[in-house]
Amino acid sequence: MNKTELINAVAAETQLSKKDSEKAVSAVFNVITEELAKGEKVV
Repeated sequence: MNKTELINAVAAETQLSKKDSEKAVSAVFNVITEELAKGEKVV
């Protein structure tokens, strides 16, 4: 699954628009990336 497919799946599951789903997916990836960069665990 690529990012576009994930965005579409989130939109379908949540009834969010694709634009809002893209924002949500990007936010999650950003938080995960930031935490990993700080050496934190993501579980």
